[in-house]
Amino acid sequence: MIGRPRETIFDPHCFRAAIFDLDGTLVHSEHVWEKAKIEVTARYGKKPSRALLDAYVGRGLKDFLDELFGMPLTPEMRRAIGDQIGAEADLWLDRLREPIPDARDWLIGLAEAGLRIAVCSSSPRRHIEGAIEMLDLRHVVELSVSGAELPVGKPDPLPYTTTLGALGLTAPDAFAVEDSLPGARAANAAGLLTVAVGPGCTGPAFKFCHLRAERFADLAHAPPTATGAR
Repeated sequence: MIGRPRETIFDPHCFRAAIFDLDGTLVHSEHVWEKAKIEVTARYGKKPSRALLDAYVGRGLKDFLDELFGMPLTPEMRRAIGDQIGAEADLWLDRLREPIPDARDWLIGLAEAGLRIAVCSSSPRRHIEGAIEMLDLRHVVELSVSGAELPVGKPDPLPYTTTLGALGLTAPDAFAVEDSLPGARAANAAGLLTVAVGPGCTGPAFKFCHLRAERFADLAHAPPTATGAR
């Protein structure tokens, strides 16, 4: 029956690939992006509310800027403001970006078990590559996809379907690891088994995900049967 959760046996070794989100999943960096958004939009006389900032965690800048300014911006203006936000984030990311505890070890364990590893993020490519270097994952991350380079980003499934296409795989071959609702919804809409890991991920908003945990360390103790809609 559509919409009803059913039991899903989650064994990561049954998959050919794992696709990881970046910000909030592998690295703490959302606070840097928040700072950059506030600093840059203040130059235009705008002050994003706490609710608006929270609503766009894990998402690209296009819809955030349109909602903040109360109208669809021209592509040129959106690009100009987005470039400024990215440049502002550049000033802080190397100093303030931190690894998510145990995330790298979990990812490396999957790679050592033979799974292909990809990163699917809303961040600009240079920030994705910088985080991969910081985490010393260049040798295991096969490819990365930036939602900033696509017509639409998360929660649209396009970033994940693009990642699957680049891997030459279909949805049943891979699973996604996310920490935000927009990202989890994007992965789920792409047909991927979705693992939600992070503060709040065991709450009711994430009940559509197949496996949920507050931290990666909890996944080692997760029951073999996860509940979710698939």
